[in-house]
Amino acid sequence: MNQLMGGVLAVLGIYRAFPLVHGSQGCANYVKNTLAKHFKEPVEIATTGFYEISAIYGASDIIESSIKNILENRNPDLIITMTTGLSEITGEDIQRELKRITENIHKDYASNNGTYFVGVSTPSYKGTHIDGYNNTLKEIIKTITEKNKEKNKELGKDTLKSDKINIIPGFVNPGDVKEIKSILRKMNIDYRLLTDITTLDRPLRLPKERFPKCEATVRDIEESPNSKSTLSFGMEGIDGAKYLETLGVPSYNLKFPIGIENTDNFIKTLSNISGQEIPESLWEDRGYAIDAIVDGNDVLRNKRVAIFGDPDKVIGLTNFAFEMGMEVVAVLSNTETSYFISEIKEISMENNGKITLFEGSDLYQLHNYIKRRPVDIIIGDYRGRYIANEERIPLLRVGFPIVDRYGYHRKPILGYNGALRITEEIINLLIESSENYKGLSIL
Repeated sequence: MNQLMGGVLAVLGIYRAFPLVHGSQGCANYVKNTLAKHFKEPVEIATTGFYEISAIYGASDIIESSIKNILENRNPDLIITMTTGLSEITGEDIQRELKRITENIHKDYASNNGTYFVGVSTPSYKGTHIDGYNNTLKEIIKTITEKNKEKNKELGKDTLKSDKINIIPGFVNPGDVKEIKSILRKMNIDYRLLTDITTLDRPLRLPKERFPKCEATVRDIEESPNSKSTLSFGMEGIDGAKYLETLGVPSYNLKFPIGIENTDNFIKTLSNISGQEIPESLWEDRGYAIDAIVDGNDVLRNKRVAIFGDPDKVIGLTNFAFEMGMEVVAVLSNTETSYFISEIKEISMENNGKITLFEGSDLYQLHNYIKRRPVDIIIGDYRGRYIANEERIPLLRVGFPIVDRYGYHRKPILGYNGALRITEEIINLLIESSENYKGLSIL
């Protein structure tokens, strides 16, 4: 997946924010189509409609007209203009163009002086959706906090520190965000979500919402420098957290709370930051997850597993697979990072395992490995079905995208409830696989 995909998802997770893709209609339609298939929800994305003449003579006029159209028709609090490979190759300086355009817009639309305009470089030929999410969120936080600081200075307003914790959920599903919210509420912690993709899991009710509701607002981002701390996961949003750190907000970067140990660390960190005790309800959730692992030990023990996907999700799932008594033999990351290999090697050494690593690789290489060294189950997104079908191996669908099943965006993989769900699904898939492919029951 390209950077634009992650950038658009970050924007859609902010209430009354609107994404504008500076490129051809095909660039926007690709993102829109993939998101709609995964979330099973309509997705609104504007595009500048970049054509050949724009590539030759410049596209400043179509950016301006596109922004004006959005203001007239939707009047959002935030418009984020993201580049594509086409507009980047022609040398468009989106930051310079936006500065000039917004000056004109503020003259013509005096009532829209409160709307923020952010430009982000998200070329499709570089990086992945994870980089796009990380870069876009950082630019949003930086632009809004800088302009809000200038506004407060002009008005003579003082800023007051709060006990709220900034949470950057990362490139996750609505079910995961709901699980994070549930943990925070059970611990009675005040928080600010800096993105909340539950906008793409809303009930069907009338009247139709002009903007899907969520808990991440422009106001929350304006106030984020006044929070007690910021908590992020892996590389998904870490640059935004680091920027807030330059403004005096302590930053905590953890592994995604996938599995028991990682969720323990997440909850302990929340408890240490907030001073809140861990409630009985979370201990119960933990107990249910561990009970499921113990119940299925005879099915899970020593089963060989291959895992692919976003680097930080793969790291968390690898941790958890070993916790369940499984043997992780191969992992594949679609995004090159500075730490993925070292993290996987450390997990492997801790569990006396031998993991074959594929970083920045594709499923063709993983498939060739599995042909030579068969596994019992694959964990990853829907694209693993081609390997699973050919090799007659069960696939646990997690991550993004999952376009061939319904409801998976509502199913968490984070927290103790996510651990319970993953455990039960793996057990059932292994049992079903044994019955269907081998003609025998492993029970």
